[in-house]
Amino acid sequence: MDIRLDNHCAFVTGAARNLGRATALAFAEAGSVVICPYHKGKDDAEAVVAEIVAAGGRAHTVPLDLAEVSSIQAAVRAVEELGLTIDILVNNAANRPRSRIAEVTPEEWDWVLATNLRGPFFLAQAVIPGMSRQNWGRIINVSGVDAYRGNPCRPHNIASKMGMIGLSRALANETGRKGITVNTVVPGTMDTPRYHPELEGDPSIDTALREERVLQIPLARQGRPEEIGYACVFLSSDYSAYITGQELLVTGGLHPVVRQPALEYD
Repeated sequence: MDIRLDNHCAFVTGAARNLGRATALAFAEAGSVVICPYHKGKDDAEAVVAEIVAAGGRAHTVPLDLAEVSSIQAAVRAVEELGLTIDILVNNAANRPRSRIAEVTPEEWDWVLATNLRGPFFLAQAVIPGMSRQNWGRIINVSGVDAYRGNPCRPHNIASKMGMIGLSRALANETGRKGITVNTVVPGTMDTPRYHPELEGDPSIDTALREERVLQIPLARQGRPEEIGYACVFLSSDYSAYITGQELLVTGGLHPVVRQPALEYD
């Protein structure tokens, strides 16, 4: 099954690194023009664009602060000024601070929810009119298996990721008659730098938790970032045209609701 998405424009938030980078490359491989927005990681986003262009694809960067609605609207206008219509949106970017319940401040809570949930909604709101005019569009919200499992030390991230699932269902109901599908991709434990503190990941990642979770995965390995990219490409293709308001779990068989054995966090 050779999926081609030529003549489409995919806007992938968080495209500079990790799952977003792999997703941007997957869309470029399928023939899409790829928009790689950036907030603080301009150099990383430009490196992804250069990689796509070097392989014969088309890609552009635009500045974007998901916490600011005016920035979202400006980013969409910038894409339109390139003569493009965003008809595939992947809401992947997220803040994931590690904080115990007692440590979460109102400011940190608002910062996480603004980027992880509020921003994706207003970005969808900004691109839906263009999708509606051509009676075709794809919105993919990236959640995470932790949204179901409720793992500790990230209450704001967990809340936002479960909110993404509800957001997808609500948007799907309202936009279906306009030819737009809205789905959620749910990654499991993925092999990205954040799970390798010896590289550039978060050194606070609990090694015991990481090893324990891999042992629970039926496929006995972490997921590869490109596997999330391929899932997003599939949900953007005509092969998935009758799928909307659903969650696609890319977890290696890791059960979304069965909690792992309790670990010590104090």
